Amino acid sequence: MTKTLIGLLTGASALAIGLTHAMAQEPKQIGIPDSEYSLEALIEAAKKEAPITVIDATGKIVTMAENFSAKYGLKATGVKMSGQDQEQVIAREATAGNVRTDVFNMSNLPSVTSQILPQGHGISWLAPDLKDKIPAAYQSPAITSNNPWVFAYNTDVHGEACPVSNLWALTTEEWKGRVAIPDPLLRNETMFWFNQIATHDDAAMRQAYKAQFGEELKTEETSATAEWVKRLAQNKPMVTRSDTDVGPVIGAPGQEKPPIGFLSVAIFRDAKKDGYGMGICKEMKPWIGQLTPRVAVIAAGTKSPNAAKLFARFMMTEEGMAPQLGDGKISTNIEAKMPEKEVSGIAKYADLLYVNHSETAPDDFAKLQDWQDFWLQHSR
Repeated sequence: MTKTLIGLLTGASALAIGLTHAMAQEPKQIGIPDSEYSLEALIEAAKKEAPITVIDATGKIVTMAENFSAKYGLKATGVKMSGQDQEQVIAREATAGNVRTDVFNMSNLPSVTSQILPQGHGISWLAPDLKDKIPAAYQSPAITSNNPWVFAYNTDVHGEACPVSNLWALTTEEWKGRVAIPDPLLRNETMFWFNQIATHDDAAMRQAYKAQFGEELKTEETSATAEWVKRLAQNKPMVTRSDTDVGPVIGAPGQEKPPIGFLSVAIFRDAKKDGYGMGICKEMKPWIGQLTPRVAVIAAGTKSPNAAKLFARFMMTEEGMAPQLGDGKISTNIEAKMPEKEVSGIAKYADLLYVNHSETAPDDFAKLQDWQDFWLQHSR
């Protein structure tokens, strides 16, 4: 593992993704108790239970479920589902008392800690034998990985250097209608990021404004971040349903002025497969993108609690997370290595990504609707 990734996982002073124990919910006990835990005991208990369904926002969950089934002789079915839809499913099934989905790898941490866990719809559990491999900041709740989202550009047109080096440049006339992003109204992680920046790093946004325009920012908005969000929305970005659609928009051949895009680094594998050039805007200030944590959540009412716990443990290992590591996800397990053939090269730039401060995750959740309304107001 590179020094950059190790620093992200173990640098407690810089790292703020995991929740403090004071904020964590008291875990509900399901399956065999931790006092009787061993991996062997968990496997034996899981073999007596019904097949499970596991969900993630990436299609790689299908392969992960197949690998799990092959390893343990237990049937698991993987289903790809967006983060917002996952939240609705776990809440709806819990309320109806008809749980059919057993494990989620959820990307909206503020929603998990402010709603799903406190309401008892799901639980977070970390296998005792992994506690020395997962930094404390990622243990409560159990965060499986961090998903890098970056600004990217067309390398066939612009070569080795991104044509944009400042977030504020995306609000200028030159880039009007030329920024491709997944619809922020369909991706809560984007709105949470806006609130994170406004809360913790608004000074960096003000400094970036001065660097771009040569003068101090004057705004009637409550923060420099809000002013940036407003200008970006007013600059008519190309809004897509998901980042899967953003990659081809950036890399489509024959463009004289291709857009800048915002997407998961997983899309770089698609770019290579489909033959179009795409690179990380590594010059972008103040950040090249964001790290979004994924949380292992077990449905509180699962009928296969031990199998669900076994799969949650599987996701916290290099073997279990391997299909996603190849797409640039960064495992929280300090023993997991990023594959050398990972296409985006994000390991070299991971320390340029924005890292969430989870101590204010409840505020992110509380202000979600405000940011959604703000975006909608200025994007019309």
